[in-house]
Amino acid sequence: MRPHTPLPAIWSSCIAGLLLTPVCLAAQSTVTTQTALRTAPGAGAVAQVHAGTAVETNGSASHGWSKVTLEGFLHRSVVGGHRGDFAISVKADGGALLRESSSRAGRVLALMSDGTGLTKVSTRGDWIRVRRSGWVSTSALAKSGPTVADRKRSATDSKHAKPPVVTVARHAPAKAKPGAKAPDTTAVAEGDVTPDSTQEAVTALALERRATLYTAPDAGTLGTIDSSARVTAIARDRGWVRVQVEGWVRAQDLGPSDSTVLTTISAADLKAQPDRYRGQVVRWVVQKIAFQTADPLRKGMAPDEPYILARGPGQENSLLYLALPPSMVDQAKRIDPLAPITVTARVRAGRSEPSGVPLLDVLSIVTR
Repeated sequence: MRPHTPLPAIWSSCIAGLLLTPVCLAAQSTVTTQTALRTAPGAGAVAQVHAGTAVETNGSASHGWSKVTLEGFLHRSVVGGHRGDFAISVKADGGALLRESSSRAGRVLALMSDGTGLTKVSTRGDWIRVRRSGWVSTSALAKSGPTVADRKRSATDSKHAKPPVVTVARHAPAKAKPGAKAPDTTAVAEGDVTPDSTQEAVTALALERRATLYTAPDAGTLGTIDSSARVTAIARDRGWVRVQVEGWVRAQDLGPSDSTVLTTISAADLKAQPDRYRGQVVRWVVQKIAFQTADPLRKGMAPDEPYILARGPGQENSLLYLALPPSMVDQAKRIDPLAPITVTARVRAGRSEPSGVPLLDVLSIVTR
């Protein structure tokens, strides 16, 4: 007769068996081309995920679709209340930019659709870390990076390890003269990143092919740029980049310009660099949508302040708030909805709260 196995030994065997049982862990993949994040395979989109964005996959797949989890930061001004089973949601006309870090200079991961429900992960100042799961085309993914377990293990190990110190020289070392100040160097620890350091970016770019130059995102064209041209990036918005390019034109093709009024600035420029254009005067052709008065939620406007809700400028599909002085209210009311008008206006806010729509003070209106 076999000896009776003590109960503690049985427990030990069961626990060992559980520990040896394979566990399905999420892995990291990279989106290789801009793609839609959908609520279900082939269903409605809740976000447009940019190429290069890292997402987590857990192995769920269905007929060419993979379930992924997207995580990043949203500014609190574009985050609203609960939506369905989600505690928070996106509240921004035209969508909200999900960023990799808690900074307006953080790399854009995706454009989240207005009304999309989200899971709140944490809060960092005016930024909220959010998470959303959905389905993307499997062909748009490439496996990369460690599993979640690997990252957690690495994070645990890093808590007990002394961070390495990296010396960053701000200029090339040179032989010091007697009595001269030592070269300016800074010792920083990995992971100890200042807010300004996250905003550093390379702006010099080379075109991979002959490209079309647009007046604004999704707007009319100005011409084309040859692939041999070098451009400088000065602003980014929803997968678009505003660039500067240097070249030569004949003197006879140039004429005087009113340098006090900006005519080539787009609404996307104001949103991307709101502080840069505050107080500047623009002259735009826009389309009137409606005459309205401000409600208390519009923090950048006085209660019941009259304004024109417009779209533009030009062919740009962006909403605009055009605040009106009392002397122009009657004129604005007489303008037919959807009529094109030329406005000269001063930028009050490149991104007004809470919607993120540009807000301008109208100086003059000309009906076209």
